Amino acid sequence: MPGPPGAPMGFPPPPRRSGGGPLVPLLIIGVVAVLAVVGVGAFFLLSGDDNDDPPIAVRTPTYLTPSSRTTTVPSPRTSIGGGTGDPASVLSRTIRTAKGNTFTQAGTRNESCTTRANAKLLTALRTHPCIGLMHSAVYANPGRTIVTSVSIMTLASDSAAASVRGVTDRSGWPKLLTPSDASGLPQPRANPAYWTRTWSQGRNVIYAQSYWKTGGPTGGRTGQVFATAGELGVEVTNTLLWSN
Repeated sequence: MPGPPGAPMGFPPPPRRSGGGPLVPLLIIGVVAVLAVVGVGAFFLLSGDDNDDPPIAVRTPTYLTPSSRTTTVPSPRTSIGGGTGDPASVLSRTIRTAKGNTFTQAGTRNESCTTRANAKLLTALRTHPCIGLMHSAVYANPGRTIVTSVSIMTLASDSAAASVRGVTDRSGWPKLLTPSDASGLPQPRANPAYWTRTWSQGRNVIYAQSYWKTGGPTGGRTGQVFATAGELGVEVTNTLLWSN
């Protein structure tokens, strides 16, 4: 039985030729060249934005060991400042910290280091005597709920300051100060609980001793009292670092 009729036999017609000729490669090269120019322009446009950014001041971090109540700010290189600022001038009427909080002074005291030192700090000062007076000021936080006593004393050398700072680990620190009567802040109960945090900057030792104005329990290292002592102490230490 014959099958269905098939397609006509013979050779297929020749393929049609494109009319582009050599124009196609030239168009491809032109597109590549345009893309390259656009890419280079975008590179210079984006890289130029970096020059418009304002410089960012990086503050020196503090490091706290779990077994210690002290923090340490690394000593500066001589090329970026000697940390020789006047301690009395650093303890100004108001101190605005890097966090944007303004602390207000509530009293000052300048007296002998040995008079202000407790028994353990006094032992260290017999080996490493301080130079001049210990300068201190009492500050209230913006909410006037936490009081911080900041004290600065100067030793004969950087190493002496670091050694005296280390005595804080053994509860060697200045006797606590309370607000002046003129400040309007209440006097806490006798011997209120407080946190003492310490830094050494060049020949200076900086103490920040914070407590609730009511004299209540301070809480742990994650509490407000501990954080306030660190905030104000770091600000004073950094001010000494950059002052001449």
